[in-house]
Amino acid sequence: MGFLKPKVVTPPPPPPPPPEPDLETAAVMAEEATQQARKKRKGSAGYQVAGLTSNQATTQKPTLLG
Repeated sequence: MGFLKPKVVTPPPPPPPPPEPDLETAAVMAEEATQQARKKRKGSAGYQVAGLTSNQATTQKPTLLG
């Protein structure tokens, strides 16, 4: 009485695992991209300042720290 049994569809096999990333090639590519980005910068945009600039250092209203 096979017509009383529900059809069972077997799921497809899982995909193969992705290959291991090549960290050395990735590091070289990242370094090249960084160098190209630095070459494209012109004038004062040629370097990036970390932290506050002189325009941002002054505040208009007093703070809790004084």
